[in-house]
Amino acid sequence: MEQKRLKTAIIGVGRWGTNVAHELAIQSDLVYFASKESDTAVPSAKRATVEEICADPSIEAVAIATPIATHEELVRKVLETGKHVLCEKPLAETSATAYELSNLAKAKKTMLVTGYVYIYHPVYQELKKKLAGQQISRIEFVWKKYGTFQEAIELNLLTHHLAIALDILGKPTNGVVTRREAGETACDIIDTKLSYPSCEVISHIDRVSKEKIHTMTIHTANNVLVWEGTQYRDSSGVFESRDMPLQLEVTAFLNAVSAGPVPPTAGDFGARVLEIHEMLH
Repeated sequence: MEQKRLKTAIIGVGRWGTNVAHELAIQSDLVYFASKESDTAVPSAKRATVEEICADPSIEAVAIATPIATHEELVRKVLETGKHVLCEKPLAETSATAYELSNLAKAKKTMLVTGYVYIYHPVYQELKKKLAGQQISRIEFVWKKYGTFQEAIELNLLTHHLAIALDILGKPTNGVVTRREAGETACDIIDTKLSYPSCEVISHIDRVSKEKIHTMTIHTANNVLVWEGTQYRDSSGVFESRDMPLQLEVTAFLNAVSAGPVPPTAGDFGARVLEIHEMLH
């Protein structure tokens, strides 16, 4: 017997939301979409307001891919109706608010997942297995690109690196950030250092670069692992996977709604990432 497909909805169908909607339409019965853009359309889904989505008891799970400043209100509104939520990162603008949302999800017995898509990347997951039991001395991120100017570089881009650091190493003892003006916005180049008892994490992000590169280099006692794109390489060779991380993220969310394993970015994970943001000085 074919398993029943969950009925879902999405709020926010911009550049990234369109991708999320596509995955939901493949993996579930995507019934509604909500968008402020009048010319937006999602194949097979019906346009609705947030209120209409919340009021429909048949909708079991909702994805939220709207601007950061709207996350708190929308997540809270959807959770209050007893629906499960996948919210694009970051979960809120402060850790205190994010913890409130996490506690609300617990009280409603619903799943709340923050969409840190790199955590679901198959190359990253394989890299984590490789690191098991090894002492990490340094992690360095380099991210160069042009674009993504709509929101602050910290909550839009740096947050991905902080999430990975949290996932691998836990919460740092302290952190320092250096912001640089670069023309397009008040801050387009940022250098960050997180300190751990026996490790440091360095992140360099430049969103006004003519280059396009995103790498993660991990130093252990006897190895150096480099993740870039669809592969990581180390002294033993190369691992590659072209599986799409967003597809895996949506799968993990929908499986969890159906009583499957809890995703790595569920619950208060989004709040704990925001705590790291707040310790930076």
